[in-house]
Amino acid sequence: MKSVAKWAIAGLLAINLPWMATESAQAGSIKSLASFQCQQVNGYYATVAVQRSGRSAPVIAWTSEEFSDAGYTPQRRCGEVTSRLNSVLRDNGNRLSNLYLTVGRVNSHTVVCSVNNTQSGCNRSNVLFTLSQTNRRSNDPREILARLFNTRVLSSGSSVQESGGQPYVNLERLVNQLF
Repeated sequence: MKSVAKWAIAGLLAINLPWMATESAQAGSIKSLASFQCQQVNGYYATVAVQRSGRSAPVIAWTSEEFSDAGYTPQRRCGEVTSRLNSVLRDNGNRLSNLYLTVGRVNSHTVVCSVNNTQSGCNRSNVLFTLSQTNRRSNDPREILARLFNTRVLSSGSSVQESGGQPYVNLERLVNQLF
């Protein structure tokens, strides 16, 4: 009786293995983001998007020393913003869908913030970081976002949506286009 049970179990596994292998292969082909990490890239700190496969691509380069006197070195800003982006990702069920970046003013500072729709703006609870003087020189939010993020990616227009003249960078499309 025991050998019959063993053969029955082996038969079921044999039947299900091709189905399980196909599902695994499909899951591996999907671009999925594991996290954001702060890493040194070519001598500067960068917030990078890391896929589950281990591939990574820089999203934000932290080169400005403007905030260093206040204790916010590029390394510290990279770490803190990366942590905030990971919190946003976690709060969104570890998915990038329906996450946007935009520019706004909070406490008289020009900031980049994360929102979950193209009708929302920046406020104290969604600020990712304050812009450096170089990046806030322009009063055009679209130009500011283009300067911050990969201009080549944004120039296609597919990552940027506008609502009432306010630009929103679709974070999912931005990250997917980097890979």
